[in-house]
Amino acid sequence: MPQRSHLSDANKNLWLSLVFGLIAAVIGIFSGFLIFKLENPILAIAGAVALIFAVISFTNLEFGLFVLIFMAYTRTSDILVQFHHFPSIAKPYITLLVVAILVKWVVERQVPEGWERAAILVGAYGLVVFSSLLYAADFNYALKAVLRFLKDGIIAIVIAILIRDGKTLRGVIWALLIAGIFVGTISTYQGLSGNTSNIFGGFGQVGYRNIVGNTEGARLSGPVGDANFYAQSMLVLIPIALNRFLKEKRWHLKALAGWAFLVTSLAVIFSYSRGAAVAIGVMAIFGMFYSPPRVTDVLIGILLIILIVTFIPNPYIERLATIPDILGGKKGALSDVSYRGRTSEVIAAWLMFVDHPLFGVGVENYPVFYQSYSRKLGLDSRIEARQAHNLYLQVAAETGLAGILVFGWLLVSMVKGMLDAIKNLKNAGFIWYSDLILSFASGVIGYLAAALFIHGAYPRYLWLLAGISLAIPRIAEDILKNATPKQDLYGI
Repeated sequence: MPQRSHLSDANKNLWLSLVFGLIAAVIGIFSGFLIFKLENPILAIAGAVALIFAVISFTNLEFGLFVLIFMAYTRTSDILVQFHHFPSIAKPYITLLVVAILVKWVVERQVPEGWERAAILVGAYGLVVFSSLLYAADFNYALKAVLRFLKDGIIAIVIAILIRDGKTLRGVIWALLIAGIFVGTISTYQGLSGNTSNIFGGFGQVGYRNIVGNTEGARLSGPVGDANFYAQSMLVLIPIALNRFLKEKRWHLKALAGWAFLVTSLAVIFSYSRGAAVAIGVMAIFGMFYSPPRVTDVLIGILLIILIVTFIPNPYIERLATIPDILGGKKGALSDVSYRGRTSEVIAAWLMFVDHPLFGVGVENYPVFYQSYSRKLGLDSRIEARQAHNLYLQVAAETGLAGILVFGWLLVSMVKGMLDAIKNLKNAGFIWYSDLILSFASGVIGYLAAALFIHGAYPRYLWLLAGISLAIPRIAEDILKNATPKQDLYGI
């Protein structure tokens, strides 16, 4: 019997060698063909690398998940399309993962549990979005929104399916931080050196806009292309990086986390976003309320804050100083063009909702109606199409009560699921995991707080966070069932 087992293992290894040898040969032939056919050999190399990643992702779905997280958070596919005229890699990659999941289910004859709730929540909002096609004034705008949601919704569900345990969650967290290190380091270099002429292939985009008063300057916008939305995506990573810096036992991971904390914080600073600064305050209050920090954590936090503050440019400090004036509605602030414009946009969104309370004006149709409302208000002298600059009012204006109720159900489910997981893990003694999830939940709260000041122009970030959030209750159940407090020390 042992001899037969040995022969079986040998045959298995032989078949694996043959399979990987065949794959290597195919990749080699494919690369040679591309080099021969394409004028730019870089495209051939990129195609070969993409094929390698595709093969590994298909055979190792956990690896595929991490690549998806990194690719989505850095907007790699969009950058390659926009700046380098590559074909989209996001669509085929998502399709690859979906096919791999189905093949795995068929082969193993076992469908994982716990992702159905995510599918129901995402699908329910999808029905609201799809229904806009029936009544939207601009069908093409609505259709673009529907197609974009289809891809983003699938990403959320794929993420919810693939995150099955604490170990995978930890990998996802590090995939997010590595994405933050990648784009944040570019922004940090640009901000500290003042060299904004190099946009690093599209991953370090810069906008020259008003900062405060008559002062204009460079506002870093990373791979997103808009400073406020870039800041919103980066602030999510700040509490996660801080948590890993304080809690990781391995020094190399602690150093990576410290790097991530520094560059993501500086990326937000060099974006000059006021909304992001307010969101960070909300995020900090939320985190400290649910987990009061220890004295040592407070001291380390103060030192890190002092370090970060030394890099804040004076124009950003002046810009932040206008926040109390704007919130208080002081006379000087009322003359600010940005304030008047946003006030007009927010009021217009509310009036659209009042006029179309059940189903709204249709997804992505707010800009179509804005000018008709703006002229009546008389606050905004701009004549171009504008956006709501408030995600929740945008959802209300474009999808009505149907949309805001389903969207609210989704957000409440995300936050409540994470808070319940944190409580249950902490009560069972799994402090390492409860703190990790709390740091992620704080980032999500920060993202949602920032959404009070900007609309949903880049919704993939939200749906990526939703996929992770909706998987956390199942992860907590798995940890409580299979892990031990000793394993919790290192998150394994």
